[in-house]
Amino acid sequence: MADKNGVGCWRWVRVASVVMALGVTGCATLGLSPRSQENDATTPQYVDRSFRGDMLVSRLKPIRLRLSNGWQPAPATSLHPNADLEAYNLDQNMFLVVLGEDRAAVASGTLEDQASIYLQILKGGFSQVIADEARTSVERVNGFPAVQYEVRGEVNQRPVAYIHTTVEMGENYYQVVVWTPDDLRVANSEAMRAIVQEFRDAQL
Repeated sequence: MADKNGVGCWRWVRVASVVMALGVTGCATLGLSPRSQENDATTPQYVDRSFRGDMLVSRLKPIRLRLSNGWQPAPATSLHPNADLEAYNLDQNMFLVVLGEDRAAVASGTLEDQASIYLQILKGGFSQVIADEARTSVERVNGFPAVQYEVRGEVNQRPVAYIHTTVEMGENYYQVVVWTPDDLRVANSEAMRAIVQEFRDAQL
């Protein structure tokens, strides 16, 4: 396939595979380092601390994430080798990655079309679908058009619950993927939805 379909789709297939695998691992197997790397100039993200709170800022894309309620930056590449942002809340066993892609690198279509493509790729990593995807009422994330789904699936014989949000921001599509073990789905639902809404344009 040409770059419009081939390069973009292949990157997202790899994204789905890594996210699916990490979604069912325990913290001890994530390869997380106890040493803080949050402001290492060689990492793809850093923390900007101010009176407004801690902001996780990407060095690769013009995006940021406000960290709150137990969320902290994950060490570089610990959740995904190509993440633009990655964070976790270890107390509540929740994980988040943000991956952006230039809209010119994917097939032409609407935001809904692209969100559906991303979701199907994610589901392709399931060994079993626990429940069909359900679209939420979210239509915007910090003012930007968004499509959000809840989806649950089994990987490596362990059930996982995801909130998958596709955000159209400028010339990029962003996947904001939050996951937790399925048995914590109800308890963590509100916190998972809330952290997605902390995703924003770094230039605003």
